[in-house]
Amino acid sequence: MNTNNNNNINVGKLRSDMKNNALGAFYGGGFGGGLSAASEISRASDAQIISRAKSEGINLNHYRKK
Repeated sequence: MNTNNNNNINVGKLRSDMKNNALGAFYGGGFGGGLSAASEISRASDAQIISRAKSEGINLNHYRKK
């Protein structure tokens, strides 16, 4: 499997999980930046989501389409 092929990433699931994590940081931990991050994630392109996930150390193998 080509791990560089972003077409095999379930970006919808990735986006949802990243947004939920950001909102959890806001509501659960009082981290104000979490609300801003959730908004940015909602507006980001697929490529931006994948790039952000990589920079945050998210294992994209969990989001590979089967």
